[in-house]
Amino acid sequence: MTGGGPVIRADGRPAGHVVVAEALRISGRERRAVFGSAVLAGAAALLVGGGIVAGAFAASWGLFLEAGRAAERSIAYEESYVAYADQWDDLVKVACCVYPLLLIVALVLMAWLLTAQAVTVAHARARAAAGTDPGALTLRALWRRSRPHLGAALRVQLLTLVCALVPGLAGLLVLAAVAMELVPGVVWPTYHDPATVRFILVGRILPVVIWGLGLVLLARLAPATAVRVADTCSATAAMRRSWTLTRTARLRTTAICLLGTGAVAAAFAVLKWLGTYVAHGAGLLMLAATGDNVWVTGVLVLITPVAVALVLLPLVLAPTGVVLACLRERLDGSAGDARVPSGAPIG
Repeated sequence: MTGGGPVIRADGRPAGHVVVAEALRISGRERRAVFGSAVLAGAAALLVGGGIVAGAFAASWGLFLEAGRAAERSIAYEESYVAYADQWDDLVKVACCVYPLLLIVALVLMAWLLTAQAVTVAHARARAAAGTDPGALTLRALWRRSRPHLGAALRVQLLTLVCALVPGLAGLLVLAAVAMELVPGVVWPTYHDPATVRFILVGRILPVVIWGLGLVLLARLAPATAVRVADTCSATAAMRRSWTLTRTARLRTTAICLLGTGAVAAAFAVLKWLGTYVAHGAGLLMLAATGDNVWVTGVLVLITPVAVALVLLPLVLAPTGVVLACLRERLDGSAGDARVPSGAPIG
């Protein structure tokens, strides 16, 4: 197809570099909507996620203070001690309450980001097809158009998480079975017993293969939110449609998703490194506020770089969402072209 339509390879599949190039163009042209939605997501992560973490610190405050007092007593009496020895179980209980709440926040924000970018791509396509310039998409208009899709988009994220847990837990189960010596003939290597061929195959290669299949599964479900926005269908129907669209472009879809995942991972690493400077200042303030309690300060310094990276990560996730929406447009266009009879005009 030529003109404004999708660029299709000779084998009927969309060209991957064209999808990424188009996503970059749309991200630049509709930057107010793309990065505005990312700023909103980051602000929500800071307020809601930060509130959850602050509540966890408040709930654990007495435990941290008691850990500090226990350590000081042991040092005064020249006794050995283990950090958080008597507080560990209660701290784990607090963490088990905090992590699910943070996961829910992450799923909601992912649903918002992917929905907003699908709406933005649809607006950009309609803007180009009309041949006129109605103006950039405002945040208010973006919210109005995205709001009807958010419930279904959240269900898509929940179903995708369930699908991701299956291969993720299966790989961990293989490692646990090997570690507990439940696999006949496979023994975990030690200093005196090097790794055997069986261990390398079962304990190293097999989990990686399982997780690799999980990544392919996620890649094929990645355009589901954009499908929901385009077709206004249910969450399960959107996931089935995404699976169907990516059937003829498995490798290309996986490559594009891996590229996006690599970009997000690299950005996370850089943002986490920048967060260490914030952690230093936060640690000094916590020391001053708690009378040099290194036990609560140490935990704060550990989580601050990750928190900073997660708050700023939507700025990278938003363009990635544009890529997925463009991918859905290209796959849907190629599927439509495939249904056109031979000799029929393609507009």
